[in-house]
Amino acid sequence: MYMSPRITFRAALFYVMVILGIAVLITGLILYVWPRGPQSGRLEFLSLRKDDWRDLHMQISIFLTIVLIVHLLENRYCVKTYVKTTLGG
Repeated sequence: MYMSPRITFRAALFYVMVILGIAVLITGLILYVWPRGPQSGRLEFLSLRKDDWRDLHMQISIFLTIVLIVHLLENRYCVKTYVKTTLGG
C-alpha cells in the first residue's frame, strides 16, 4: 500500500504530538504530587530532582508547542475550511 510522503509526514506529526502530550501529562502529574516545602528539592524520583523534572516538563512543552504549530501549518487548509463551515463565514 502506497502512502504519499505528505500523509506520512502528517501522521508522524500526529504521533509525535500524542507522545509529547502524554510526556507532558506524566511530568505534570509528577510535579503536581511532588511534596512541597524546603526539603522537597532534595528528593529524587527516577534519579531526577524537582528542578530537573520542572526543566524536563518545560522543554517537552516547548517542543510540543513547536510541533503543534508545524501541525497547524501543515493542515492550514483543513483548519481554514473547518473554521469557515463552523462559523458560517
